[in-house]
Amino acid sequence: MLKYLARPDLVPDGFTANAIRYPLSALIYLPWFIVGIRTRQMRGLWLMALIPSGANLIMQTLWAWAPYYLDAGLLAFLLRLCVVWTILGALLLFKDERRLASSPAFVAGAGLAVSGFVVMSWGALQAGSGASVTGIAIIFGCGIFWGVYSIAVRAVMGRLHPLVVFSVVSAYTSVGLLATAPLGEPAAVLQLPPGAMAILGLSSLVGIALAHGLYYIAVQRIGVAICSLMLIAAPFVSILTSWWAFGETFTSKQWLGGLVLLAGAALAVNTQKHIRPAVPPDAADVVVDPSR
Repeated sequence: MLKYLARPDLVPDGFTANAIRYPLSALIYLPWFIVGIRTRQMRGLWLMALIPSGANLIMQTLWAWAPYYLDAGLLAFLLRLCVVWTILGALLLFKDERRLASSPAFVAGAGLAVSGFVVMSWGALQAGSGASVTGIAIIFGCGIFWGVYSIAVRAVMGRLHPLVVFSVVSAYTSVGLLATAPLGEPAAVLQLPPGAMAILGLSSLVGIALAHGLYYIAVQRIGVAICSLMLIAAPFVSILTSWWAFGETFTSKQWLGGLVLLAGAALAVNTQKHIRPAVPPDAADVVVDPSR
């Protein structure tokens, strides 16, 4: 969706895209923000949330600019390949996740998943074009700060309700992105046709509000390493959906790579189930009903 909008006649720059998308998603989480205040979950969170928010601000800025310099396929490939650093960081910094590194099954599963992803994506990369040095630098920087963001989220969140935490992080991030909006051309949004405006809103709802909210929940329940590993399976899910819904055809390499990816991810997840204890239900469900 961002690649479609990244046109001079639609959304001319990343600053403008972010100034609309993130504040919209922050408004969706306003009920959890209010509940966090009412249930006194904000003690200490006001200050600690600045850490993931700072990383998120940089990451979102780089991510919004990447489509202006890279093809969608190469962009997705490079960003997901950077999850390797996120996994390594989580294994080094969190004791309960560090135990995964001592499991040959997890190491084998992670290796298979990454290898399958590379094989699956290679054909699409060869067919693509337009890989600038600036674009590659942007997406690698984005990947690094995604790793910092993910690790900081888990460290700060602890046993607080994940959606309350994201409501604060999204609010802080929105303030920062609105502050950078004058560097772009925010007035261009007023000229968007209805269809493009709808896509911009949908990218906020799906790409930020829904995706980040679910990610926070998953990080608290199964950890950063497994969550990051599962993210690289998303392209194969898209392939399966396109094949089933639209009858699209794909190469044998894409199918082989995707199946190896899924097998590796399944092996890693199965290993995690036997090594890392699950978060008790009450820890992840401190706040259930935002209307209370």
